[in-house]
Amino acid sequence: MTNTALPDPTFSDLYCSWMRIRNKLNVMENMPRDFGVEKPLFLSEIHTIQAIGNTKENNVRIIADVLGVTPSAASQMITRLMKKGLVKKIRGVKNEKEVALELTDAGLVVFNCHEEIHDRMFERIAERIGDLNDDERATLARVLSAFESVYDERIGELSSSGPTGKRFA
Repeated sequence: MTNTALPDPTFSDLYCSWMRIRNKLNVMENMPRDFGVEKPLFLSEIHTIQAIGNTKENNVRIIADVLGVTPSAASQMITRLMKKGLVKKIRGVKNEKEVALELTDAGLVVFNCHEEIHDRMFERIAERIGDLNDDERATLARVLSAFESVYDERIGELSSSGPTGKRFA
């Protein structure tokens, strides 16, 4: 189910497109899939593996920042991945208190499989978009940055307002 672009979309139209994309990502988030190891993995798991594999000097806080989640959420995910034999903690890389994260052999299989999938997805998206000039890329970066900063603010609002949150979605 693909939507064709409107001839002259309003900002509201663009926001609605973003929300549809976000909703589709939420659907995908809950669909475990095969990444070359015994059990299927969820996107949140694979993206944690990706963050660890792409961030050589890392720790739980750095991985949390890369993923845009709290250190507690990252720690819980890392613990789950350790139980699955995909991630291990290494002490004493810089000092005895510092704990770095590393992918196991199985974690590397998952990482490489996911990288291949990302490459294919990137190619498909890039092919459909076509070439972008510097100004177009800068505009797209500005739009994505605005979305991210507004969602960061909203997360802050929701987390500071208690368990019920504020009354707007």
